[in-house]
Amino acid sequence: LDYPDPSTPYDPSHPSEIRAAHPQVIAAANTLIAACTQLATFVQQPFLVICDAAIGYNLPACLRFLEATHVVEILRDAGDGGLHIRDIAAQNGVNEVILAHVLRLLATHHILLERSPDVFANTRISSLIDTGKSVNELCMRVPKYDDTNGIAAFVGLCTDELFKAAAYLTEAFTGMTVSLPSTTAFNIAFSTSAGFFDGKTRKPNTHRLARFSKAMKGTGAWEAPGAILHGFDWTSLPRGSRVVDVGGGIGSTTMVLARAFGELAFVIQDRKVVVGLGIAAWKAQCPEMLDSGRVPIKDADVFLLRAVLHDWPDRYAKRILRRLREAAELGTRLIIADHVLPLAFWDLPSVLANVEGAERTLAPAPLLPNLGKASANAYWMDLTMQAIFNGKERTLREMCALALSAGWRVVRVTRAEGSLFGHIVCVPI
Repeated sequence: LDYPDPSTPYDPSHPSEIRAAHPQVIAAANTLIAACTQLATFVQQPFLVICDAAIGYNLPACLRFLEATHVVEILRDAGDGGLHIRDIAAQNGVNEVILAHVLRLLATHHILLERSPDVFANTRISSLIDTGKSVNELCMRVPKYDDTNGIAAFVGLCTDELFKAAAYLTEAFTGMTVSLPSTTAFNIAFSTSAGFFDGKTRKPNTHRLARFSKAMKGTGAWEAPGAILHGFDWTSLPRGSRVVDVGGGIGSTTMVLARAFGELAFVIQDRKVVVGLGIAAWKAQCPEMLDSGRVPIKDADVFLLRAVLHDWPDRYAKRILRRLREAAELGTRLIIADHVLPLAFWDLPSVLANVEGAERTLAPAPLLPNLGKASANAYWMDLTMQAIFNGKERTLREMCALALSAGWRVVRVTRAEGSLFGHIVCVPI
C-alpha cells in the first residue's frame, strides 16, 4: 500500500490514509522528519537557516490570504487540473499578479501545486482547509465555519489575531508583568486592556469568537483519533458517574465521550456566551443527549480540563486547580489534557520516577531527544499561549509541581504514539 498521494485531496476513509494515521506509522514518520530536518540544518549555510527563521513570517501571512480569499474552495471545484490565476481572481476579486506570487510561495512549501505556469491546484495538505461550502455560498457570506472539521477556522485564528500578537513577544517579555493574563503581547498588538476572550464578545470582534469555537474543534487533529477514549479508564466508573468538562467550550470532546460511554453523565461548563454556542451545536448533532442548565461541580467523579490550563499563568492555573480540589471527593480524578513538552536533552528527573508513562527520550541519538522539528507544533503552541494569555504549555515536571501546589498528585501520563498531546491523570492529596 502506497503512502497517500501528496497531490490528491485528503480522504480520511482511504486505506492509505487510515494506514498513515496508525500511531506506529506516525511514530516512524516523526523519526524520519526529525532526521531530515536536522540533517538539512547541518548542511545548509548558517545564514540561510537564519533567513528561514527570520523571514518565515511570510508563510502564515500567505496562508491567511489563502483561507480568507476562499482559494481552496475555488480550486476544489476546478479539480486535479487546477485553475489559472486569472480564473481564480475572477471568482474572488483578488489582483491576479499578487495572487500568483502568494500561491507560488505556498507551492514552494508543498501546500499548493503549480501544475503549469500560473496554474495552481490543491494538494493533500491544502484540501484540509476546504470548508465544503460552494464559492457562491461563501461570496454570499454564509457562516463559513459551520458544519466543518474546524481546520479552516483554526487557520484563520492562528494567522490572524495569534499571528499579530506574536510579533510583540519581545515587548511583552521585556517590558510588562508576564504573570498577569491581561498584560500580554496580544494586549500590545491590539492596543487593548481587554483579555483575549473578553474582547471577542464585543463588536466588531464577535465573528472571532464564533471562529474560535469552531477552531477548537479543529484542534482535535492534535490528538490521535479517539485518544481521549484511552486517556483514562472510563469503564472503571460506575453507571451514572458524573464527568465535568471544565472550560469545555462547545463540548466537542465531551461529545466523543458521550457517544462512547452513554451510561455516564456529562456536564460541560464554560462562559455563558460559549455555552450558548454549545447548546446550538448539541441540538444539531446530539439532541437526544442535551440537557442544559447551571450545574454545581460538587460530587464529580472526574474533572476534565482539556486545553484549559495552558491558557493561564501559573498562579491562575493554580487557583483553578485549587477550586477543583475543594470541590473534589477523595475518589475524584482529574484529567489534564494538554501538550506535554519534552526537554531537548536526555533527562528523567527523580520527581518523575513514580509517574507512570513518563519518558526519558522520544528519539535515539544523535537526534534531539524531543524529536526536534517533528515536535515543533507543541512548541509553537507554547509560545502562542505566552503571547495571548501569558500562559504556556508545560513540561511534565512543571505540570507535576503545579498540580502538587494545588493539592493534586500526578500519577499517570498517556499519549498516543507519535503525539505530544497527553492526558495527565491526577489524584487528590
